[in-house]
Amino acid sequence: MSPAPTPAPAPLRWGVLGATSYIATHLMPAVAGTPGCELTAVASRPGRTEQAATAGEPFGAAAHRDYASLLADPAVDAVYIALPNTDHVEWTVRALEAGKHVLVEKPMAMDEKGCARIEAAAEASSRTVMEAFMYRFHPQQARAAELLASGAVGELRVVRASFAFAIETGSGNIRLDPALGGGATWDVGCYAIDVPLFFFGQAPERVSARFGRRPGLEVDTSAVATMDFGRGRSAVVDYSIDYGPRAWYELQGTHGTITVRNAWAMSGEDGVITVLTADGVREETVPAANHYQLQVAHFAEVVRAGGGAGSGVRVPLADSRRTARVGESLVASAAADGAPVPCGDEGPAPQ
Repeated sequence: MSPAPTPAPAPLRWGVLGATSYIATHLMPAVAGTPGCELTAVASRPGRTEQAATAGEPFGAAAHRDYASLLADPAVDAVYIALPNTDHVEWTVRALEAGKHVLVEKPMAMDEKGCARIEAAAEASSRTVMEAFMYRFHPQQARAAELLASGAVGELRVVRASFAFAIETGSGNIRLDPALGGGATWDVGCYAIDVPLFFFGQAPERVSARFGRRPGLEVDTSAVATMDFGRGRSAVVDYSIDYGPRAWYELQGTHGTITVRNAWAMSGEDGVITVLTADGVREETVPAANHYQLQVAHFAEVVRAGGGAGSGVRVPLADSRRTARVGESLVASAAADGAPVPCGDEGPAPQ
């Protein structure tokens, strides 16, 4: 008598806080299209239930009247938080306390204290939480790391990263609103900052930054920063909401350079990596992939494996703390007219 087939695990049921057009276009289809996942609920801020209903309708997701109502829904196991930057910590903590797993838009927090609050809530609830850096899940990121680890360009000495897209003044975009955590640093800057932190595997010892501000706006709209990682290793990054589009990074080694042309490659776009050494130039094409869906699939796999807090996720809480610390240091340096600000990994996070 053959054994009974193993039943398929129950699907991971997702809710989304924040029904923006970008999330409806990229994240919601990724959740709905990932095997073993279902999009069951969407919520916008009070008074915008109709927007939530419109966004969720193609996926059969219920529209909630507000965020708290969605968190109280027993038909939701995990939530994606796509709210303004200033709301990330509060609603991540509330979601964890409600027993939900959380994938939260970057930045997880705009200071290290916020990350510490989230980590404490995740530990108390035994729920998984991860910051959503979708570009880390594209195969070209893994390939660039593989090439570097193989010694293809020698020892890493300099990382250069440039990330930018233009936002028009008067567009109503929340990235231009200081009350909602707007500005280039805590939006597109998070990606530029993350690249050297990821490849060096640590925070810089000190940073220096100068910010630009578009006339009439109260947020930083462009920046150029340097990071000193010690032992002759450094990074130069620029980011902006004044110009673009630009999504590029370069890994300068002792024997050559790895260049990733389109670090935000969307589904349907191949990744292109160029390796330059004394032996010549070679180019690799990395097949197109939906990194939003790969991110969702990874998160769901960790949840099913029982990884609590930040255990097992590809963007661990230690990385999120580091990103927040560096962001804070860049803001402090810019306020001091570019003076160097220390921000190493040593020492406990502030409580």
